[in-house]
Amino acid sequence: MDWLKENKKTVIVAAIVVIVVVAAVGYVFNLNGNSLNFSDTELRIVVSGSMDGEPREQYEIETIPTGSAVFISEVPTSESARNEFYSDLRVGDVLTFNYMNPVSHENMVVTHRIIDIKESGGVYTYTLAGDSIRDDPTNSSTQVVTSDSGDVIGKVTGVSYVLGVVITFLSTWYGKVIVIIIPCILLIISESRNIYNILKGNKESEESELRDEQEVLP
Repeated sequence: MDWLKENKKTVIVAAIVVIVVVAAVGYVFNLNGNSLNFSDTELRIVVSGSMDGEPREQYEIETIPTGSAVFISEVPTSESARNEFYSDLRVGDVLTFNYMNPVSHENMVVTHRIIDIKESGGVYTYTLAGDSIRDDPTNSSTQVVTSDSGDVIGKVTGVSYVLGVVITFLSTWYGKVIVIIIPCILLIISESRNIYNILKGNKESEESELRDEQEVLP
């Protein structure tokens, strides 16, 4: 108990750290499709507003605000696992895929929701569209990918706007300044104070010893 009283602040800080770490692990676990295996996961930042529409509460991924980080479960490499991946997809799931714009012929990475699935001879055809596009009655733009095209990167399992903001901020020069330079400056200041206190303590000790010697002299 005495040890606990003496180290009360340390114990409280350690408990807070443990709680934060456990909460963070649980949060990421949920975003990664209830898995801590990140070997087949890709993290991307959504920069367009095509999925920033009215929330679809009936689906696992309700909406994706612009700037969000998305966790993408990549298409498996083995044939059996890949076939299972495609057969398990349902209308409402969100896919990230490579797409060539038919007008500009620009190669793009797109994240949109499946709105229709057709299967023929073991090959699945997925029609996709962005939520905000579907919310606009004047815009009927859709994309089509197939299970044998190799264009599908993976399925979105989690979305975090906060994480996206943090990652985007840390990628800027002022984000790096705050995360790297400021802690270094604080560390230098702290070490300088420690050195100053040590030198000051040594000086006071020497002065004390000198006074003691003078008092001993007749």
